[in-house]
Amino acid sequence: MISKALTFISDFLNQEIKMAVGIDDNRVVVSSLINPDGSITENIENKVVISVINLEHETTVNTSGNYMSGNANNYGKVAPPVFLNLYLLVSANYDSGNYTEALKMLSTVIGVFQANTYFTKDKNPTMQAPLEKLTFEIFNLPINELSHIWSGIGAKYVPSIVYKVRMITIRENLITKEVPGLSGMHNTSQAKTN
Repeated sequence: MISKALTFISDFLNQEIKMAVGIDDNRVVVSSLINPDGSITENIENKVVISVINLEHETTVNTSGNYMSGNANNYGKVAPPVFLNLYLLVSANYDSGNYTEALKMLSTVIGVFQANTYFTKDKNPTMQAPLEKLTFEIFNLPINELSHIWSGIGAKYVPSIVYKVRMITIRENLITKEVPGLSGMHNTSQAKTN
């Protein structure tokens, strides 16, 4: 689910940047800036890089258990879905000779999300199921927290912005318990009265 959301976002940004800037190649990639071994990730130079820096469980949404029809006589109880907010670091990873190009690309991304603060399947047919709606807001970080993020990544700072993306829904419809349906309960009560 997370990967589908990031693929949708990067494809949308690539399309918008191509139209806004007049280029033919994709400039947005979903990637980490640094590999786990500390080496620099390949194929991200002179690109806008989208990286997940945090996942947050959204607790303000009703997450009570759900039921789904099993057959005519019972229902299956399924675990409630998990709702996540993504914190995305959008970095203009351009070399020092292209610093103004980095700022131009980052400004273009900010403009795209300023004009498109939310995405739905109705508005964006390329959004794949089970994605339903994504909303974007700039997430402001104090400079010391931003410094900690870049230190944790293990990279030198490049022009960047953090977005909070609401809400990714992870739902596995695995039945955890079978519950008799109303007709089954009705038959049981009739049997007791006879």
